[in-house]
Amino acid sequence: MIKRLPPLNFVKVFECSARHLNLHRAAEELGVTPGAVSQQIRALETNLGVPLFERLHRKLRLTIAGQQLFAASSQVLQLLQETVDRLPTPRQMVRITAAPTLCTRWLVPRLSNFYARHPNVGVLIDASLQYVNLADEPFDVAIRHGRNGVITAQHEIMFPDEVVAVCAPSIAASATADIASAKLLCFAAPDHWPSWFNANGRTGYNDLDRVSFSHLMLALDAAIAGQGVALSALKLVEHDLKQGRLVRLPGEPVTTGYSYYIVARSEEDHVAAFTDWIVEEAAQDIDNQLPWN
Repeated sequence: MIKRLPPLNFVKVFECSARHLNLHRAAEELGVTPGAVSQQIRALETNLGVPLFERLHRKLRLTIAGQQLFAASSQVLQLLQETVDRLPTPRQMVRITAAPTLCTRWLVPRLSNFYARHPNVGVLIDASLQYVNLADEPFDVAIRHGRNGVITAQHEIMFPDEVVAVCAPSIAASATADIASAKLLCFAAPDHWPSWFNANGRTGYNDLDRVSFSHLMLALDAAIAGQGVALSALKLVEHDLKQGRLVRLPGEPVTTGYSYYIVARSEEDHVAAFTDWIVEEAAQDIDNQLPWN
């Protein structure tokens, strides 16, 4: 006659008790009371119809049936644990809202580094300039560009917006010799070109030809196409500089009074993994790793 298998939890309690031969130690490992352990062992013995322990003074001893069940249950539970450990971990998603230029020029080129470190965490990116309340929106992390001094303690600065002048290699020589020979590519407000001219001892800003764009991303695309010189945070054009699509013109970086910062809605492990990684990436000094014109 084939007997029905007992509940798995009864077997786990029995295996732990048989291993320790002590109900109190088994209870500590299982996180339950000794009374609960004793009750489940008696229920298992009733289920099987045989005693599994001899209850001696202050100790237990396995019966022959108990020895047979312990040998089998130890192997089965170990095999089951090893199988569960090999099962693929469910992929968790970090939902991010970030400024478009930072997404395309800085974040996306680095994501392979994050995936290599955290293969079971995915990233979903919404490229938007719209400021959101994370408590009301379906995002875990927001990355934004904001004025220094208005960032709260909940926000962590990634890097300051210190701008440099960049252009396509095709116009770099002429732009270096005389920046008036190239158009200045501007985006929205505020315009940081006057500060760059002052910081680098250049004159004639008001007489130069300028083209304005609604997004920095568009100004950088125009610069890559050889249409003029743009200002950008150095970190945002790192990838373009490394690939040779842009070159940096001589001149000191100019502090704009703005920074790129990050704020997270929760401290869940996969969210914390992303924020820790991105702050670490942002802290890397790239100034000495990039080519100059």
